[in-house]
Amino acid sequence: MDPSDDVGSLNHIAMAPNDGLAPVPDDSAEQKETPPTDMLRIKQQMSNQCFEMAVQLHAGKSKRTCSTSEAERDLPDYITELESVKTIHFNSTLALHRMQMWHAIGEKLKQNDSEADALKAVSDRCMALCSHIKQLQKESRDLQDEITEMQKKRLEMKRLTHEKMKEMEELKRKEHPDTEKYKAALEKGRANLEKYKKMTVMTQNVLRGIFLACKVNWLDDPKLRDIAMTLEEFPISD
Repeated sequence: MDPSDDVGSLNHIAMAPNDGLAPVPDDSAEQKETPPTDMLRIKQQMSNQCFEMAVQLHAGKSKRTCSTSEAERDLPDYITELESVKTIHFNSTLALHRMQMWHAIGEKLKQNDSEADALKAVSDRCMALCSHIKQLQKESRDLQDEITEMQKKRLEMKRLTHEKMKEMEELKRKEHPDTEKYKAALEKGRANLEKYKKMTVMTQNVLRGIFLACKVNWLDDPKLRDIAMTLEEFPISD
């Protein structure tokens, strides 16, 4: 702003008959001294005018036009904010309607008529169903806790089994000092077992031949029957 404009404004304010101020005569010789209260009023008027000028300047800046690219860039933010406001309004309206409905139901329950009795019966049934649902939910949580505990125990047993298997594998890898001696004794025992097995099979064949040659009825003799029935315990070797 030009300083000459400020001086002109001050002269205009000083000369204007605002707030009961007396006009200032043009003759400087006859001009009287301005009282302090008038000076304070002039200062307040200047302050108000400066504030109005600042508001107008800010309003002029806020009315500036924006380009299409800036508008397209800010459009998603505005749409998101609008949707958020719509959601808040919908939730608030829904909560208000629920409060109004429960208030109306409460007022209706205070009355003594057939509709109130039917509504009370429905309310009692709803309360009973809610209690049953809560009981079922509690039982479901208890069962879930038991299942969780069983799963924990199963995992613990699995871990212990894995550790035992590792120990067994390590023991298998470690050879006993007398392993070779035990292996030799085992082979010798298997050879003796095969020899006696063959002898047993030969004895069975001889007994079969004797029974067939003598035409003995071994079914009548308990001892012969026991011998004949036990001949199949060892398979006949080729």
